[in-house]
Order: sequence, then structure tokens, then C-alpha cells
Amino acid sequence: MKVIAPLAGLLLAMSSAAAFAQTAAPAPAPSAPAVAAPATPAPAADAAAKPREFPILRPIEMMLTLQAGALTFDGKILTLTDVAPTSAFSIDRPERIGGTMTLEQYGKLWNATVSQLKNDPPNVSLTTLGPVPTQAIVEVGTVNVEGNKLTANAVVLDGVLPPSGQLVSVTTAPTIFRPLAEVREFLKCWWSPYWMQRVCRAAW
Repeated sequence: MKVIAPLAGLLLAMSSAAAFAQTAAPAPAPSAPAVAAPATPAPAADAAAKPREFPILRPIEMMLTLQAGALTFDGKILTLTDVAPTSAFSIDRPERIGGTMTLEQYGKLWNATVSQLKNDPPNVSLTTLGPVPTQAIVEVGTVNVEGNKLTANAVVLDGVLPPSGQLVSVTTAPTIFRPLAEVREFLKCWWSPYWMQRVCRAAW
């Protein structure tokens, strides 16, 4: 018994060591997740698509178009009422350009041009599309803009300008308009590959 007991103890110790060796090592503790760097926000689509404007500072030949609901003419004073708040303009040379300006800007540009041309104000083609359509070529002097009403001295050069009319369209003859003396920029324009010409707006 004295010999067997130590032997049994030895065998027990050996079996315990073998069992310990066969026991899988514990899996390493999961590392803490890395803190993700804040993503840089993508630029807004409208900012990426925003067109780049460039100025036109030189005198340029333009045709201006103005629309009004009605007119009256007493032989000297032309009055347009219900005038549209914006006026369109077009340019053919040296390149094709289209654009818009406000009625107030139209008045400022027109009066500056009349002052420069002095005794030879620009001519306009004036059309009414009411019950009795009419057509006239009119020399228009200094204009006065009050809200949606425009008044001006006018001389009929050709055609018929009735005492009253409706659905009025006024288009200027091609005229060289110059930047206003009190402003630095004349037109602001941009170009798109999806459009056939530059698109501009008045900058005065």
C-alpha cells in the first residue's frame, strides 16, 4: 500500500497534466472597436452643379423686349400699364446671348441710352394683339417707371398707334447699350453645354 499510493498519486498527477495540456487556451479578449474617423460630407449636388458666372463689361448691341397688358396714347405720351416685372434681351453679335433684366433696370438702361444718343432716341416696334391688332414703329424718349406702369414721350414714325390697346409687345431696334457709369459690371453670364448660347442677367 505504501508503494501503490505514491504510484497512484504520480499517475493522477500525470493525467492532470495531460488534461491541462489538452485544454484549449482561452480565446484572446476582443479588442475594442476602432473609432471611425468622421466622414467628410460630400458637397451638395446643387453646389457642384452651380454655374460659374463671368461678367461682360463692354458696350454691346442688344434688342430688348417688354410686355404689357394695355396701353394708352394721347398723341404725345405713351402709357403702358400692367407691365411685366422682367424684360428679356437678346444679343447676336459677337456671339448669341439671351438674358433678362427687371423693369427697373430696363428704365435705368433706357434713360442712360437716350441721354447718350441725345437727339436721336432709339426706335421700338410696338405691337398690340387686342381685338384690333396694330403695328407701329415709335421713337421713345425718356421713360418713367412707377410700379408696373411705364410712361414716355413717343413719336410715331410709321404704322398705327391707337389711343388704347391691349396685349402689348415692345421690341427695341438693335441698339448699342453701354454699361452705366455708376456700376462696375454690366452683364453677368454663364454657359451650359446643354444650351446653345450664353445666358445673362443685368448686373446694374
